[in-house]
Amino acid sequence: MALVLYSLIVARFHRKGRRRPQFPDRPWYRQRGGPSFADMLTTLRRQSFEEKLRDLFPRTGRLKKATAQITQILSMAG
Repeated sequence: MALVLYSLIVARFHRKGRRRPQFPDRPWYRQRGGPSFADMLTTLRRQSFEEKLRDLFPRTGRLKKATAQITQILSMAG
């Protein structure tokens, strides 16, 4: 089951997540060649939250900035 879930997440990331990847800054890991599995999950979570919240909040102003920060924090919680 773990292999199936891993494969689905990797396939989804390569289909949708590679368009706008946003990985956290990790100063101890600058030489990485590609995204880790945690980076893939974070990117897919962030995109999912953005899709769900897109119509609820305006796209300009301080609320947009606050929503982006909250989305980033939530996507990193795992």
